[in-house]
Amino acid sequence: MSRALPRAVTTMLTGAATVLLAAGPALASGNPLGPSEGAEPGRGLGTAAALLLFVGGPLVLLVLVGSAVLLPGLVRANRYRPAKGWSASPVWFAGPADPVTAVQDAVLGDVVRGGASGSW
Repeated sequence: MSRALPRAVTTMLTGAATVLLAAGPALASGNPLGPSEGAEPGRGLGTAAALLLFVGGPLVLLVLVGSAVLLPGLVRANRYRPAKGWSASPVWFAGPADPVTAVQDAVLGDVVRGGASGSW
């Protein structure tokens, strides 16, 4: 509990200082760019330009991201379909079919070193 109070005070002081620093330019007297001074605002956007900017831009971005996600899956060639059966070449996941024959076929003079013990 003794560490919570200093942390709370530090957090509140940091927050208050941040708000004052951020609001400083708006509260300053003699602001040269007030509402009655400064450059005149420009013409604004027309309806077509606003629609193009605020609707067309996000739609183009949506189409680009969507196509980047969906197109690789659509152009992929061989896929497994349950009704068609398996058409790919077999994959060997296990060890040798006959371990006894594999041991007998190994050359007796070869010494395999290394492995988990780390003795090379």
